[in-house]
Amino acid sequence: MIVSYKISEDFERLLSDLKIDIIKTLPIEEIDEPVKDHPDMAVHPIDYNKFVVYNKHRNYYGRKLKEYGVTIIPSSNELNKFYPNDIALNVSRTNDYYFYKENSIDLSIENYLKKISKSVLVKQGYSKCSSLIIDKDTVITSDKGLYKAYLNNGIKCYLIPFGDILLPGYDTGFIGGCGGMISDDEILFYGNLERYKYSKQLVEILKSENIKYYYPRDCEFVDLGSIIGIRGGIDD
Repeated sequence: MIVSYKISEDFERLLSDLKIDIIKTLPIEEIDEPVKDHPDMAVHPIDYNKFVVYNKHRNYYGRKLKEYGVTIIPSSNELNKFYPNDIALNVSRTNDYYFYKENSIDLSIENYLKKISKSVLVKQGYSKCSSLIIDKDTVITSDKGLYKAYLNNGIKCYLIPFGDILLPGYDTGFIGGCGGMISDDEILFYGNLERYKYSKQLVEILKSENIKYYYPRDCEFVDLGSIIGIRGGIDD
């Protein structure tokens, strides 16, 4: 998996216990400090064979991903801290659709996705951060606009309350940046789910979808950017 370089020691021990190899992100110096570690700001997997990565980090991810047989495609757009110039790689995906803010998707990503899926324009620029995708056509979000967009396109979506997610520098983080699937029926979170105000609602959803969940206990429920699987997981 590709994970934030800001992960806690307890989270790293949990990964070791789960026998998961990790690649830590590099800082994206061009964007805001609170999110420059986030995987979903720097990497977008087209599939398990092709990843679009931030062009200034292509050599780093090229070296790291070579052993997994992943082809690296450099991003086209330049990133900077002025929204929406930071969100080019932050695109939400389901089985047949991709969701993004108009004129804000990286051209390298769009060139691939338009051949294999349908585009849906949404107001939320951080569509991936805002979407915890737990199956190819099942999503959890706290963004009402995305919720409607998913439902309108036949995608099963759960709406949970907004807020109470740690993201230093911002009032709150996003649910999609709190973790990611590590197999068809297992999800991993960066922080302690028990410290999340809406953990009961989230756990009920996961149980209803027969998804097991793992989390460390030494930190708050935190948004460090969507965990990105390298192989295995929901697209196998």
